[in-house]
Amino acid sequence: MRQFLKITAHAGRAVVGMVMVLELVFWSAGCVPPIGSGRHVTSRTVREGVIHRTILIEEGPWVVNVLEIDLRKGDLGFRAVHAEDRVVGLETTSSMAERSSDSAWQTVAALNADFFHKDGETVNTQISDGEYLRAVRPELDDSGRVLLPRSQFGLTGKGKPVVDRFVFEGSVLLPGSPRCRLASVNVIDRGGFVLYNSHRGERTPSDSIRRAVFEIGLARAQQCGDTVLYLVSGPVGRGGGLPIPENGAVLSAYHDSLWPSTRSVSFGDSVMVVRRMAPVVGELELLVGGTPRIVLDGASVAGVEGHMERTVPSFTFKRHPRTGVGCSRDSTLLYFLTVDGRQESSAGMTLPEFADLMISLGVYQGLNLDGGGSTTMVVEGLVVNSPSDPTGERPVGNCLLLQAKRPVD
Repeated sequence: MRQFLKITAHAGRAVVGMVMVLELVFWSAGCVPPIGSGRHVTSRTVREGVIHRTILIEEGPWVVNVLEIDLRKGDLGFRAVHAEDRVVGLETTSSMAERSSDSAWQTVAALNADFFHKDGETVNTQISDGEYLRAVRPELDDSGRVLLPRSQFGLTGKGKPVVDRFVFEGSVLLPGSPRCRLASVNVIDRGGFVLYNSHRGERTPSDSIRRAVFEIGLARAQQCGDTVLYLVSGPVGRGGGLPIPENGAVLSAYHDSLWPSTRSVSFGDSVMVVRRMAPVVGELELLVGGTPRIVLDGASVAGVEGHMERTVPSFTFKRHPRTGVGCSRDSTLLYFLTVDGRQESSAGMTLPEFADLMISLGVYQGLNLDGGGSTTMVVEGLVVNSPSDPTGERPVGNCLLLQAKRPVD
């Protein structure tokens, strides 16, 4: 049974408000928005605790969509869904939103999330419902030094939003062997152990060098926090292409030095796998990537963070469609944001402009997500922004979902 992040607070009865209000916003003294004050706002209550605003800003011009979500509402939950529910795959945000509703939970809104490769594999680690869909170690430069990881957005099991440069720290403990490093989840890494689960597909990747990988099948026994206990269930193989158990995993050793520890393992033996993100902020139920962090403690860091997270100047200082996520200072409000771009009606924003917008709306910690033609916000099944691709909504790698628990009859 899939598990959802449930925000633990008083559960209010869902009320759908259909009142449309057109208003010119006047900002109070001491809170003058840095990108201009000519804003026209259309505001609608989607349901209790969820407000959708479309903001027209004359200065850009810019068309902005903002979804404000009250995290204290106990009937709301969040998921990070990957296209086709696999590590590799492409799917539109609206399609992922539609198919993710079920008899218990209804999708309220969706936002495109991480940057991705041509095949749809995302750049950063992804966690959904506490399960790792993808995890990678930090990149290394030519001299072997660890490059600064990119920022990510997450929610803990207690419903607290977090933005940080998380680093995957995994380990494996096999019978009679010292603890070894788990290099990745569902991503080939020839320097260590890799754990593959059903999100990779039906089989592990095949290897053209038949002696490059040694694999063992695992059945999941139990989990306690970030530690999962598996039992060796077979099959055992070499060269990749091993079937992945639906409720289990395959542990692959991609280096000759690791083979002795795997060869000594017998059917029924215990294998302990630790999956952890540092810094430790509590057990993460959800994590998606982005880059860069643009609001830190209520201040814009768009230029500095962009340089530290290896973004090029044209990405930072040219106007593009933008997608972002952020939270309020007291962590009670979560914001989904999009800015249309590359259109006559909306020019797109630089990252400093996007950061200023976030701050003017109340964002205290803010992260830039994949933008450009990927920028998409879905509310109640409809794409509410204007995607910039001539063909319309672009298939992407993954998305963030806001869902509401259906009332029990």
